[in-house]
Amino acid sequence: MTVLRLNSNEGPRPPQALLAELAALDPEVLRRYPDATAVETALAARVGVRPERVVVTAGADEALDRICRVYAGPDRPVLLPEPTFDMLERFAALAGAPLVRVPWFTDRFPLAEILARLDNRIALVVIVSPNNPTGGVASRDDVRRIAAAAPRSLVLIDQAYIEYADEDIDRAVLDLANVIVVRTMSKAWGLAGCRVGYAVGNADVIAVLRAAGGPYPVAGPSLALALSQLRRGDEALRAHVTEVRAERANLRELLCARGVDARASQANFVFADFGPRAAFVRDGLGARGILVRDFPGRAGLETSLRITLPGDAADFERLTSALDTVLAPEAIVFDLDGVLADVRESQRAAMIATAAALSVTITMQGIESALRAGDAANDWIVTQRLVTAGGGQADLETVTARARTART
Repeated sequence: MTVLRLNSNEGPRPPQALLAELAALDPEVLRRYPDATAVETALAARVGVRPERVVVTAGADEALDRICRVYAGPDRPVLLPEPTFDMLERFAALAGAPLVRVPWFTDRFPLAEILARLDNRIALVVIVSPNNPTGGVASRDDVRRIAAAAPRSLVLIDQAYIEYADEDIDRAVLDLANVIVVRTMSKAWGLAGCRVGYAVGNADVIAVLRAAGGPYPVAGPSLALALSQLRRGDEALRAHVTEVRAERANLRELLCARGVDARASQANFVFADFGPRAAFVRDGLGARGILVRDFPGRAGLETSLRITLPGDAADFERLTSALDTVLAPEAIVFDLDGVLADVRESQRAAMIATAAALSVTITMQGIESALRAGDAANDWIVTQRLVTAGGGQADLETVTARARTART
C-alpha cells in the first residue's frame, strides 16, 4: 500500500523533466559557491519590484527566523494571532521575545483585537495569511490598517500558501515601508525538498536581513531547479491551483454533510473539528495508509485535523472514499479479549512464570509499573522488556515460545 501523506501540506509532484535538468547541470554548480542573483531577479520580476527588494533564504522558515532574530528581543515583543504556524512561537522564543497573543479561532480575522493590543513596545506583528492550520486570511485592508496603526513596528505577512488564495495583497501594501512579505517555493511550486524561500520588502529592511544570514543559504542545485520552475511559467501552477481549489470545496462539502465542522480555507488543506471522533478518524485513515495532521496538546485544536489536498484525482478519490468509510462505518468490530472474563491475574502469573523460565525474577509490582508506562498492549513484548531490564537475554520469539509452555 502506497502511503498518501496528507499531513505536511506539500505541493504537486514536479515535472519529470526537472530531474533531467538536474542531471544535466554543469558540475561547476557543485564546485562553486551558489549565487542567488538570478533567482532573486526572477522573483522580483514576478512580484513587480526591484531585485534589491528580494532576498532568497533556505525556505520560508529561515526568512522568518532571520526577521525574528533581527527585530524581536527581550524588550521587543511579538504580536501573534493564534493558532498559527507553530515555528513562529519557537523563533520568537529563540530571540528571547515575549509573545502578545491574540485569539484567531474563527473565520473572522481579529483586526479589532489586534489594533487594541498594539502599543509602542510591539516590535513585530506577524500574520500568517492564509493561516496554517486554519486556512483563514487577512484582507489587504486589514494589513493596511495594522501597518498604519503600528508605524514603529514591522508587519510580517507569511504567505506560504498565497497561490491558493482568492486574493493577494496589492502593490500598494507591498510598498509600505513597514511591511515585509515571506513566501516559499515549497507549496504550490512543489519544491519543498529544495528549501527555497524568499522575503520581499523595503530595500533597507531586506539589506538588514541579507546581512543577518549566511552568504550562501541555498544550494546551487536548488537554485537551478527553482529558476527552472519560475521560467517554466504559470500554466502548470494554474492547473494545480484550480485542481486544489475544486478539491477544497468538495472535501469541505463532504465533511459538512457528515456533520463535521469544516472551516472555509484559502490554502491547500481543509481544517476540520471532528469532535470526539478525531482520534478515530485519524487512526482509521492511517490504517488505510493516509496520514493527516493532528494537534495533540495544542489548546483548542485537540479535536481537529488538518487534511492536505492531494491535487490529484485518484488520490482525492482514495481520500474521500476512506473518509466515507471512517465517518459512516457499516460495522464496528470490538476486540473483547479480557472483557467477557477478567484474565489479568492469570496473564500476570504467566508473565512471571515465563520470566522465571528465562532465569529472571519479575514481580506483580514491576509488571503494573511497566503497563502504566504505556505501549503495553502486547503482554509478551512487556515481558521481554522486563526480562531484558532484569539482565536476561531473549528475543520476542523466545519469550513467546516460553509463554506458551508456561500457560499449558
